[in-house]
Amino acid sequence: MKSLSLFFAAVLAVFSLVGPLAVSVHAAPVRSVLAGTYPVWLLTRAVTEGVPGIEVGLLVAAATGCPHDYAPTPADLLRIEQADLVVINGLGMEDAFRDALSRRGGDVLDCGASLGEALTAYAGKLPAAACGREHHDHGHAACGVNPHAFAGPRLAARMAESIAEELARRDPAHADRYRENAARLGAGLHDLLQRLRRLAQREDRPVRVLLQHDALAYLAADAGFAVLGIVQEASSEAPTASHLMRILEEARQERPDLLLGEQQFTDRTMQMLSEEADIPLLCLDSLASGPEDVPADHYLRVMQNNVSLLEERLAHQPSL
Repeated sequence: MKSLSLFFAAVLAVFSLVGPLAVSVHAAPVRSVLAGTYPVWLLTRAVTEGVPGIEVGLLVAAATGCPHDYAPTPADLLRIEQADLVVINGLGMEDAFRDALSRRGGDVLDCGASLGEALTAYAGKLPAAACGREHHDHGHAACGVNPHAFAGPRLAARMAESIAEELARRDPAHADRYRENAARLGAGLHDLLQRLRRLAQREDRPVRVLLQHDALAYLAADAGFAVLGIVQEASSEAPTASHLMRILEEARQERPDLLLGEQQFTDRTMQMLSEEADIPLLCLDSLASGPEDVPADHYLRVMQNNVSLLEERLAHQPSL
């Protein structure tokens, strides 16, 4: 018994000298990152480009779009559990995974929460329809908070920056690369933001647009466009006949300069409005969904194309 006591005393003496084990002080480097949605996956891939040994997975299939009505599968929940870090859009977009994400604690990066004042600056710029039925039914944040922050260059750059900083904190060996990638993407998006703002500098009023869905509201706000309304307030439901008639009548009276559709939706409704109201239609890519076999700079390329399409269209409208 005396020898056993001496043994425990020796063990305690060793721990008092070396302190806690190193593994409890230094977190393991991130090697598996799981992005909740397609646009966040694109931004994360851009930030991690060229970093060896890191895998960026996509939770919700690229063709799904925003997971407002998504039902998680057991495989989805297992992937959330196994990833080193889960990166989400936030703002209620991933409410279907709320319980599984809450169990991950600090291993979830909520990009929406990191936007802070940059997001609140849009409160008075987004159309009232962005606080419609869809946002209440799916538990989105308070009225006026549109979760599609990824679709505008200004907030997308902030999201990429927050992803880079979180990865740099967890993987300091590649911190410079994460930050350099985010800075390069941010510079490209800043250039696009300047081009968008030049589009609004026309005579004595802003360009007026009618949106197909509210995912393009941040892009319109970045450009300084005046959004007169939204045709399809819920992504999972086609607009009713009475709603379409009201929108058509308002379009005939207000005469927006442009109808902005989304490539993620069928354009039959917008084509009908365009023909009936005699207003030009332009379809852009909101990046809510898309192909998976794309290069790491796909997000920037699509946004560049969106801005080029806007410039070309507005340059050929004599009323502007």
